Amino acid sequence: MAEPGAKVSRSDEAAARPARVRTPARRLWSDSVHALRVWRVWMFLGVQDIKARFRRSAIGPLWILFNMSLFVIGAGLLYGVLINQPMRVLLPYLVTGFTLWAFIVTSLTESAWAFVNAEGYIKQFCYPKQIYLLRTLVANTIILLISLTAVVPVQLYFRSFSLIGWLLAIPGLLLLFLAVLGHITVCAYLGVCFRDLPHAANGALQVAFFVTPVMFPARMLLERHLAWIYELNPFYYLLEIARRPILEGRPADPQIYAFAGIYVLLVWLLAWQVARSLDSRVVILL
Repeated sequence: MAEPGAKVSRSDEAAARPARVRTPARRLWSDSVHALRVWRVWMFLGVQDIKARFRRSAIGPLWILFNMSLFVIGAGLLYGVLINQPMRVLLPYLVTGFTLWAFIVTSLTESAWAFVNAEGYIKQFCYPKQIYLLRTLVANTIILLISLTAVVPVQLYFRSFSLIGWLLAIPGLLLLFLAVLGHITVCAYLGVCFRDLPHAANGALQVAFFVTPVMFPARMLLERHLAWIYELNPFYYLLEIARRPILEGRPADPQIYAFAGIYVLLVWLLAWQVARSLDSRVVILL
């Protein structure tokens, strides 16, 4: 114990000060900030995932456009007859809706393997685990951007292209990215504990596809007094905040942005709770 009047050095003060305990929440926040700082790592890994997927392919990522074009043309011709919609309206609607829907679905199914597929990296390197969530977001975003390029020639052909509409879609796309990152976080952590999660999610989303206005306009449900089917469906709002500006050249209704924002907030609250509970157990569960 120091005598009265004696000088105490800064090192003695630091030694006497109680050590700061890193709670799971503090550790998770610190790792997340660190992951954002090493953005070159997860950007590189995300790009490499796309390159590996199309390695030695004759046309590479153009297969994404080719397969989607076949699906949309076939579905467009069929649905155009069934629901009596002109091609100039239906085809851009289908291309945009199916592209955005695939982005959402991938974030809820394939992202469940984000940590599982990165097991070797996680156990060998000291990078924060959150970089593998951002890696998944990068790979999915690249596929989305490639797919969205198919909308432009369709709109140009039907003379409905609007640069202002694409610019107005940016806030909706950013909100969609936040929702997708929340999906990836929840599914990646739960996917380590429950390996059946992606299979179960895939089955549930197949049902959701038929009740979500992806292949048909929401107006059809409204006319049949079934508006509650899409009004209670959060995926509808995520689609509309990006799809409506692209197709109509004007922002979506304010309430659509509001419901989408509420959904994103709820997803991130869930993601925080799940990540805080499971972050320290990921290595053990892999």
